[in-house]
Amino acid sequence: MGGGVMRLLEVISPPGGSSWLTRLDARVKLGALFCASLFMVLLDSAWSLSSLCLLSFLPAAFARLGINRWLLLIVMAGSVTWGTMFSQSIFYYGEPRTVLFNLVESTTPLLGALTGEVNIYIEGFQHGAVQSLRITAMMILGMTLCWTTDNAAMLGGLLYFRLPFVLAFMAVTAVRFLPVILEEFAQVALAWRLRGGRLFSANPVRTVLSWLKITRSVLINCYRRSATLALSIQTRAFTPQAARHQVTGRPLRPAELSGLGLMVLATSGALLMKILYWLYLAGLHYHSNLRQLYEFCRFYF
Repeated sequence: MGGGVMRLLEVISPPGGSSWLTRLDARVKLGALFCASLFMVLLDSAWSLSSLCLLSFLPAAFARLGINRWLLLIVMAGSVTWGTMFSQSIFYYGEPRTVLFNLVESTTPLLGALTGEVNIYIEGFQHGAVQSLRITAMMILGMTLCWTTDNAAMLGGLLYFRLPFVLAFMAVTAVRFLPVILEEFAQVALAWRLRGGRLFSANPVRTVLSWLKITRSVLINCYRRSATLALSIQTRAFTPQAARHQVTGRPLRPAELSGLGLMVLATSGALLMKILYWLYLAGLHYHSNLRQLYEFCRFYF
C-alpha cells in the first residue's frame, strides 16, 4: 500500500522535464484552459463533445508524460465516466425513458416505502455518457496544466488575467500541497502497518474503521500544517487588501499573442453561433439565410 501511495505521489509531484508544453508560457496555457471550459459549456452534441474530449489528450501527449501519469489519467477518466453514467441512469427523469432493469419495486418491504420504484434507464446511461465527456476533458486538461506548470508561473498567470490575489494564492497553494497530503497518507499508512494494523480485511467494518483512523491522523496533521501556514502568513503582515505591484514578467511573444488571439476568436465565434441558435429555438429571432447555421448547431454543435 505504501508503494502504491508513493507511486501516486510521484505522478502528482511538481513538474519536471523540458517538453515543449512545459516551456510554454503559463498565461497561454491558462487562456487555452479558459477557452476550453467555455467550449465544454457551449457544446451539447455527443459528436462534438467526444471530439473535444479526444483532443484534450493532445496536450498530455505533447507533455511526454510518464506511463504512471497516463495510467492515472485513464483510471480517473474511466471512474468519472462510469460514475456519471450510473448516477444518471438512476435519476434520469427525461422522456421517453426505457427501463433496462428494476432495482427496487414499489412493493419491496421497507425500501419500496422509502424510495418508491427505482429503475435503471437506458436513456440515463446515454445522457450520463455525454455529460461525463465535459468533466473528463476538463479534468485531463487541468491535470496536464498542473503537471507542466511551475507554481510561481501559475500564480503569475492567474494574476495576469486579473484573478483576485487571494483566490490565485489559494488555488496555487492547494495544488502545491496535494503531494504533501499524499506523502502524509503514505507515512501514516506505513506506521499503521508497522504497528500490526491491516489496511484491508475480509471484514468490511474493520476495513472502514482502519481507514477512518488513518484519515483522522492525516486530517489532524493537515490542520496543523494549515495553522502553521496561516501563522507564517500573518507574521509576514499579509493582508488581502494591501496594494501590490504585480510582476508581469516578460511580454508575450508575437506567436503566443497570436495563439491566444485565435483561441479567443474561435471561442467568441462559437458563442455567437450558439446565441443565434438559442434565439431561434426561443422564437425570438429567425433569419432564412442562417438556416444552414441552425442545422449545423442542431446536429453537430
